[in-house]
Amino acid sequence: MPSPPMKIDFVINSILMQLDAGTLRPGQRLPSIRDEAQRLGIGKNTVVEAYLRLVGQGVLQAKPGSGYYVVRTPQAAAKAERPPALATDRLSLLTEQLDRRLPIRPGDGRPPSEWLETSELRRYLSYQRFQEADSYNSSWGYGPLRERLCGAFAERGIACREGQLLMTHGANHAMDLVIRRYIRPGDNVLVDDPGYYPLLAKLALAGANAIGVSRRHDGPDVADLEDKARRSGAKFFFTQSLAHNPTGGSITIGTAYAVLRTATDLDIRIVEDDPFADILPYTAPRLAALDQLERVIYIGTFSKTLAGSFRTGYMAAAPRLANELNDLKIATAVSTSAHDERLIFQLVEHGHYLKHLRRLRARASAATTASVDALEALGLTIRRPIGGGFYLWVELLEHMNGEHLVHDAAKAGIFIALSANFSIGENPAPAMRVNVAYGADPTFIAWLREKLESR
Repeated sequence: MPSPPMKIDFVINSILMQLDAGTLRPGQRLPSIRDEAQRLGIGKNTVVEAYLRLVGQGVLQAKPGSGYYVVRTPQAAAKAERPPALATDRLSLLTEQLDRRLPIRPGDGRPPSEWLETSELRRYLSYQRFQEADSYNSSWGYGPLRERLCGAFAERGIACREGQLLMTHGANHAMDLVIRRYIRPGDNVLVDDPGYYPLLAKLALAGANAIGVSRRHDGPDVADLEDKARRSGAKFFFTQSLAHNPTGGSITIGTAYAVLRTATDLDIRIVEDDPFADILPYTAPRLAALDQLERVIYIGTFSKTLAGSFRTGYMAAAPRLANELNDLKIATAVSTSAHDERLIFQLVEHGHYLKHLRRLRARASAATTASVDALEALGLTIRRPIGGGFYLWVELLEHMNGEHLVHDAAKAGIFIALSANFSIGENPAPAMRVNVAYGADPTFIAWLREKLESR
């Protein structure tokens, strides 16, 4: 006998199939709960739950004393609500990553959900989700998790006390806090170019002037950083040192020292985003480790290594800055999620997270090898990620640029992310970010081969 959730799904799917076939139409009354339960041989409560879920989806309407009526078909709702799936600018690129309308996803910034939610992890999360946390969190975040994070920082060579570390709703929330607290309209701000595209949108929203610092495979171009910092007077530099999004490169120790020396000489504060820290080597060079949080604000997240619905991140800074940023967090968001932070702590405490990370590293490594081999077979020169990560930066031919390429890929069901979305300049060299999880997809490779051969 199917479980109750499966019975509910059966009722829902039965109604949706009737809507697809046209045997149920808008305005038509559904069978009574009693009649439907008798017809299907199931309990009335199961039918009630199925009807209520369809009400919540806007498919049915409940009329007290009369019954349940069809309001609209799911297909009509979908057509009315979904614009064409074309990632032609930064906003539509982010929208496609959330809505996931195209099935082949080399342009995606996230690993596949099956990489992040293995059966063991999913079972544990399902059991634990509502076991604890029935009140607001501490203003700084869940204490035991913050203590564990300070221990993880120590392994990365970063000395951090709990009074320097606050939890956030992911890395993007942490960046928002920095921008809202320290960046004013008209301020010049240095960023990686190419760089993290949601950051560029945030800075534009704040009225700041983003200035791109050329990003190489081994880190920022130090000469370009110094030149633009001197000429602009910028006092903040946002960078992603390791497993860089979008290029996949990572900073080397020599470049890291040079970046910090320039920042010290010109009094620049660095915001270092490290979203893949948990799957990268502890010994990888981090600006926060070399600087010990004197002028570096260090940001991390669990959203890249756990399910994307975990909007849980953290940031660490010098004590005065940490207090200022936490005050702003309280004023704007009150607190972070006590549920999610306790869940993550339990995953770490019971060893589930470590086992999950080992599987994730192995999957990313195997996918990287497969993607590089497939792309190199097309005659492309591919730089492997240094130390790990999820991204490859694929340089394209001159004719492979612009919205027409995005449209062409979408017609084939392929989501791509071109260099224009990641760059400050108006006409960046043609390139695309490729997620290693999808880089060897046969349909994507066949489409890319066709584009490379066409002139």
